[in-house]
Amino acid sequence: MNYFKSIYNSAWRILIIVAVLLQVSLMPLDFLFNLRGLEWYKTLDLIISLLYFLDLVVSILRYRGIKNHTFLKDVYWDTYSSSKFFITDLLAILPYAVMFSNPVFQLFRLFKWVRVIRTARYFQIRNLRFSSRISFGFLILGFFLFTHWLSCIWISIHGFESHISFVDNYVQSLYWVVTTLTSVGYGDIVPHGNVEMLFTILLQIMGVGVLAIFVGSVVGIFTKRNPAEQRFLNNIEKLRALIHYHQISKELENRIRDYFTYEWRQKLGYDESDLMDALPYGLKSELQFEFKKNIICDIPLFDCVDDHFIRDIAQYLTPMILTPGDYLFRTGDSANSMFFVQKGSLKVLSADESRQLTLLKKGDFMGEIALFKKTTRTASVISVGYSDLYELQKKEFDMVLKKYPEIAEKIRLKSKSREERYM
Repeated sequence: MNYFKSIYNSAWRILIIVAVLLQVSLMPLDFLFNLRGLEWYKTLDLIISLLYFLDLVVSILRYRGIKNHTFLKDVYWDTYSSSKFFITDLLAILPYAVMFSNPVFQLFRLFKWVRVIRTARYFQIRNLRFSSRISFGFLILGFFLFTHWLSCIWISIHGFESHISFVDNYVQSLYWVVTTLTSVGYGDIVPHGNVEMLFTILLQIMGVGVLAIFVGSVVGIFTKRNPAEQRFLNNIEKLRALIHYHQISKELENRIRDYFTYEWRQKLGYDESDLMDALPYGLKSELQFEFKKNIICDIPLFDCVDDHFIRDIAQYLTPMILTPGDYLFRTGDSANSMFFVQKGSLKVLSADESRQLTLLKKGDFMGEIALFKKTTRTASVISVGYSDLYELQKKEFDMVLKKYPEIAEKIRLKSKSREERYM
C-alpha cells in the first residue's frame, strides 16, 4: 500500500508540474497571438483550473492527515504548514483566460510556480540517488522558460518581420536572446529605438548573473564527486603533503598509496562513522543491520540465525583492513578479541612461524582459542593480500556465549577441533 501510495503521489506531482509548465509556456504566446480567443485554449485553461483545484484539495487533505500524525508533522515539510503556500495555490486556481479579456490577469497563474519549486525540492530529498539529475533537469527547464519569455517580450517590442513566418520570427528572437544573455552577441540582429536599446541593456545586465548561475550550477552538478572518490583524493593529497615535508621510503609510500586505492575501489572508501554518530540508537541499529546482515549470514558459523541475533551482534562487529604481509597477531600477544574474515585470505603459522597450519578464507574465524582458554595467542596470523575482517571484542564475545548458547557450542567445537589438529 505504501508503495502504490508513493507512486500515486509522485505521478500526481509530475502531472501538476506538466500542467504548470504547459501554462507558463503558452502564457507569453497568448500575449502575442491572443490565444484566449480560441476555444482550445479556453478548454485547456478550464482543465488546468480543475487540476489546480484538485491539487489544492489533495494538499489540504495531506496537510490535515500529517499535522495530526505523531512524527510526520515534524519532518514532512511539503504541505500547507505556512499560510503563504496555501494563498499562492489559491490565487492560481481561477480560469483567468475565460473570465477576463485582459491577459494581464493570467499572471496570477505564475503563483503556481512556487508549487513547482517546492515539488522539485521534494523529489531531490526523496530521491537522493538521482538528486543531481533532477537538479539538472529543472535547471534546463527553468533556463528554457526564462529565455522563452524574454523571446516573446522581444517580439512584442521589436515587432514581427513580415517576410518570414511566425516560427522563424520566434526562432530568430530566441537566438538573439540567448546570444545576448551569454554575451556572445554577433551583431547580426541589432536593436532600434530607445525601448529596444533599453531592453537590450537590461538583458545584458541580467545575462551576467544568469550566465554565472547557470554555469555555476551545471559545473557543480557534474563535478560533484561521490564521498568515496572525494575521500580518496583527500587522502592522496595528504600523502603528497607527507612526502613533501617528511622523508619516507618509496616502498612505504607505495604501500600507503595502494591501501588508499584498495579502500576506494574495493571498500568504496566511504567512512560511515560520521553518519552513524549523527543517528539516534534505533536508526543506528537499523543501518548497521542493513550493512552487515549479508556479511554475517555468509559466515558458516552464523548460518540459519534469526534477525534478532544479527541485529544484536551487528552493532559489536568492528571492520578492519589488513594490507599484504600485515600480522593480525603473533604468538604470545594478549588476546582481547576474535576475528571473522569477510574477504581475502590469511595464513595461520605455528608458534615458531616455521610452518603454515592452515589458510583462512571468507567466512572463517580465528582468535577464539585464546579467549576460551584465557591465555595469550597460540599462533601467528598474517595476511596474504588485502583482507577485510570484522573484530568482536572479548566483552561482546562473552555476551554471545552467554546469550546464544547454540552459537557458543559451535565455536567451542570448532576451537576444540583446531586445538587437537594443530597444537
